[in-house]
Amino acid sequence: MLKKKSAQITVYIIVGIFLLFLFIFLSYLKTGSIEKEMMPKFAELQNIQSQVKPIKNYVTTCLDDATKKGLLLIGMQGGYINLSDGGQIILNDENSIPYEDNYGNIYRVYYAITKQDSNNFNFYFHNPWKYPWEKFPYVYSGGSKEINYKAEFFNIFGKNNLPPLEGPEDNSIEYQLKGYITKYLNENINLTVFKDMGFEIKEGKKNVSVLIEENNVVVVLEYPLSIEKKAEKILTNITYFYTVSDVRLKKIYSIVDDSIHEDIFDISFDITNIDILDNYIENCFNIERIRIERGHDDIIIINDSESILYGEPYKFQFARENRFPALHYIPDDITIMDISKINLKANDPDEDELSFSYSGSIVYVSDGELEDYQDLGITITGTILD
Repeated sequence: MLKKKSAQITVYIIVGIFLLFLFIFLSYLKTGSIEKEMMPKFAELQNIQSQVKPIKNYVTTCLDDATKKGLLLIGMQGGYINLSDGGQIILNDENSIPYEDNYGNIYRVYYAITKQDSNNFNFYFHNPWKYPWEKFPYVYSGGSKEINYKAEFFNIFGKNNLPPLEGPEDNSIEYQLKGYITKYLNENINLTVFKDMGFEIKEGKKNVSVLIEENNVVVVLEYPLSIEKKAEKILTNITYFYTVSDVRLKKIYSIVDDSIHEDIFDISFDITNIDILDNYIENCFNIERIRIERGHDDIIIINDSESILYGEPYKFQFARENRFPALHYIPDDITIMDISKINLKANDPDEDELSFSYSGSIVYVSDGELEDYQDLGITITGTILD
């Protein structure tokens, strides 16, 4: 009798604790705050009968597989998942570059950086010869004093097309992961084998939540299952499943976003030099550039050795469209015909090697694909010095 009462008290305590957490959870759900943070706790609190644990493990494995595949696509394709895979964009030749990894898999890497395609306030010109402004890098009014263009002008050397990390926007990484995982689960979860084993399973609607944190990505699946073992008449309800991937996506995204911002903000910024980004001096990060033959475009790859996916360091890569080099303004009152007497300078936003040339009265600077120029108004002679 005493043992029976003790067992009842234990059950009441467990039920009481669960109801308390349920009350807290419903309160958060009602206010819309930290709902996703609470869900893994409820997944752990569920009282799962040993007979149905294989079903729980099966669904969790599918969720884990979907999460890893989605994170891989996000990293390999510049923050985007193709529409056909549950994403929100069609990746094609216009907005992405095909890329083959070491295992023969083909991905399409989205252009996170593209050229500016319009003039700005009658000051910035997106095409030569006035590009980026008429007397670059000097004051536009015509003075010879050099200016700190980083402080004066904003995002004129390119466009940032990186999708937002979080939020309800259709193109946010959080939203795309949710769509991909949902589509994957709908196509791959098949409980028929368990039904053949004598289980009667009633399935509810799937609802996926994605929580992107500094050191991991947590994905929670709300998927009500009512499971009954016919022979034993044991009824079990499972609602929540979750998985955690050790990918520091929020931190990686910050590095990517800051790198892109600096690259389109400062024409002299070297995107492969992560030491320039003072907030990210950890040894676990490195940035590399791969030159693509098509148009001298690049693929920029950020590796994080502290984020592991499929047994390898996680990488996030994006495409960068080749942009015009910028010839330093040559004074328009110059009378020197011998070009060897002219101090030729230029900057390139893509860290490309530059070469100078001239024809008639026009001086050119080229990265091998694109060029900027200036007409000096006089016939030029001589040889350009290295």
